[in-house]
Amino acid sequence: MSNCGFGPAVALIEDPLAGLIACDHQGRRPITEQTISLLIDSQLVLVSADRSALRRALRLGARPGRAFVLHEQARLLKQAGCALPSWSKLAQPEQLLVAATEMGAALRDAGLQRVGHLESSFMPICETLQLTGLPLDLAAWDELLFLAAGRASRSGDELASIIGRDFTGHPLIEPSERNKMLDWFSAAGFEGLKDLSKSTLAGMDHPAARALIVWREASKLTSTYESYTERQVGGRIFGRFEPLGAATGRMSCGHPNLQNIPAALRPCVMAPPGRVLISADYSGCELRIVAALSGDTVFRETLLSGDFHSAVASRLFGQVVSKDENAHLRHAAKAINFGLLYGMGARRLASSLEMSVNEARELLKRYFEGFPRLAAWREEAQELARKTLMLRSLSGRALRLEEGKVSSTLALNYPVQGGGADLIKWAAVCFSRKIEALPGRPLLVNMVHDELLVEVDEQDAEAVQEALSEAMIRAGADLFPSVPMAVDARFSARWEH
Repeated sequence: MSNCGFGPAVALIEDPLAGLIACDHQGRRPITEQTISLLIDSQLVLVSADRSALRRALRLGARPGRAFVLHEQARLLKQAGCALPSWSKLAQPEQLLVAATEMGAALRDAGLQRVGHLESSFMPICETLQLTGLPLDLAAWDELLFLAAGRASRSGDELASIIGRDFTGHPLIEPSERNKMLDWFSAAGFEGLKDLSKSTLAGMDHPAARALIVWREASKLTSTYESYTERQVGGRIFGRFEPLGAATGRMSCGHPNLQNIPAALRPCVMAPPGRVLISADYSGCELRIVAALSGDTVFRETLLSGDFHSAVASRLFGQVVSKDENAHLRHAAKAINFGLLYGMGARRLASSLEMSVNEARELLKRYFEGFPRLAAWREEAQELARKTLMLRSLSGRALRLEEGKVSSTLALNYPVQGGGADLIKWAAVCFSRKIEALPGRPLLVNMVHDELLVEVDEQDAEAVQEALSEAMIRAGADLFPSVPMAVDARFSARWEH
């Protein structure tokens, strides 16, 4: 095997005539079911121009430790504003090894070696996840969408009976015509309306508003999710996962989007007979990352003390607060706690809590007086972004900014959301390294921001759930050792969250 500076490496290409070809210092050889054992090595790094050759190798049974996909690694460099080494998707395998060596050096020079290692470790997991598919109860899925179509029809008829029909019997205004609906509600006595968002409609005591909410929710289910089952094979649906779906490093999924299945349809995600689904997600992940990045010990201790939102509310308002007592004050504190991740200022807080801007400004002042190091970190993060025109996550993932286009919100959110992306990917890597030794044939079948979904034999669910939780907590300790991560895990025949 070749060593390109990042581990023993084998280059892969797809040849139209010869099929999958592997190459290292010993030369070329075709990869088939008979020779796939050459690519089963936890220390091995597979090098390919894009994901296609890797996918084919995994289908044959390859089990590398990492996959250095030039196209994906180049995206890390490009996003950081770095010059890209020259390479071609049509390169010969020997040239791929040279290009990988050059790109590895470029990553090191740009301070991207750590995130490059993370992404190459995660790449085989992402491809395997895509090949595995998500188990689905097709009958239950179709039944829920049939019922949603009925609700959409009935609520549409109700709206038409309220608003009126033309001489042909068609509604005067279709529910999807937002501007006309807004004009109608204004004429009906709701003057000064700026939008017809769900929160606005929910505050209106009118049957048309209630019918419109029902129509929108039901119509969205049918229009968005009816096509999902077109990509099902053998009771599983298959999406296309993008490991670098966002600049922060968050994954995305499409055709169809398996990360965006709503709560109403999640029970239709069902394990095959004799199997269950383990859902494990980080609790308060982003706030814990803020505590780690800011180094604010008071914020950290308050966060770890129990009900964080209630504790913050008690500090702010000088009253006893819990989920049951003075719950409105807890709601106000929660708005600030999560708003601080996105650079929320006094105006947005005032709008959210329906108070004056001066009241919101005073509330924020008291909040940051209680967490001085957090306040300093926010200022430092924004100043560093303006000065360097660069944002970074803990792993070194970088985003080059344009002069004059430095957003305070992005400066604060990028290291937090980027840290979350690093965390869930590393958690998937840590768990996948345990899979071979675990009972119950566990399979990672979905990932949603801070959640891992694993399919396993029912009799081994408890043992695998414990191993999954341990892997996720270990990943948190690796990346954010100053603040322990918490994991909520449960298993059921259906996806529960």
